[in-house]
Amino acid sequence: MPCLKAWAESLGGISFPLLSDFSPLGAVARKYGVKRKEGFSERAIFLLDKYGIIRYIDIHDIEDRPKNKILFAELKKVIQLESELEKVSAKGKGKARPGAKKKAGK
Repeated sequence: MPCLKAWAESLGGISFPLLSDFSPLGAVARKYGVKRKEGFSERAIFLLDKYGIIRYIDIHDIEDRPKNKILFAELKKVIQLESELEKVSAKGKGKARPGAKKKAGK
């Protein structure tokens, strides 16, 4: 959509995907609790990890522009968390959980 491209460029050429929740339906904005009764949504940013878990929420006035420095720092945190979770998962495959009690005779 041309408006999303223009907005991305106005933010310094961000490279992450943007979602436009077209009004009057606004199903996504309604589901995430950012649709106003006037029919439009707040300016909202939700960072989801690759598992679909919301890791960061930024909601502010429609006239405010998000700060890229903050967004990129939060993206970095999400990427680091995913990396750590993958390492823990890889270590734990086929092994007992730390602190798990062994059954007698095993």
